[in-house]
Amino acid sequence: MSRLVLDRHRPTLPELLAPLPRRLVIGLAVLAVLILVALVAARLAPGDPSRVFVHRGDPQFNFVYGERLKPTNSARTAGLVALEERRGELFIQSFAVRSVDLPAHRPGTVGGILPIVGDGEIDALARRFEEFELIAEGKARINELPGYQVVFRARLGERRLYGRVVVLAEPVPGSREAVALELIGTPVSGAANARDVGNNRVLKLPLRSFRFGVERP
Repeated sequence: MSRLVLDRHRPTLPELLAPLPRRLVIGLAVLAVLILVALVAARLAPGDPSRVFVHRGDPQFNFVYGERLKPTNSARTAGLVALEERRGELFIQSFAVRSVDLPAHRPGTVGGILPIVGDGEIDALARRFEEFELIAEGKARINELPGYQVVFRARLGERRLYGRVVVLAEPVPGSREAVALELIGTPVSGAANARDVGNNRVLKLPLRSFRFGVERP
């Protein structure tokens, strides 16, 4: 059988192991199996378990989030619902949903109203956060819902903050109900800049799973 192996493919694994003591060869084989089992187990192990939040008041909405986000009463993340991740006393990131009242408008014209609401959000954020700096603003879309987003950076004491606020109108013609999804992150959360906020799993999950109503698809 050894003659069937071309010289350029030598030495083969059996040839490499042949000079080694039998016990060592068996030990290496067992170690390789254990490593393989560990890799498979890690691949199959569940990640951050998800939960569903349902708001049954006005406006009704729901979203999915992971266990790293915990309910909070922090004034920084006040709203209809506020969740945050901390490491001890260290703030990492947060997700909050705030109610927004839209100006009166005709059915089908909400797209023209959202930039005006976005301007109001920018003014409010500038009052709330130290060293507020607008990075970007413009149209957004979450699960086919048209919206308007504001991306910014600021400071929490000496720490850098990155943020994203997405305003979504209730999908009912002429409705004045809307929400602002507020995502705040820090470099510790893995965000390298403001545009990263909402693109990692922890905050991306509630953002991309948000829907009006109480039913999940």
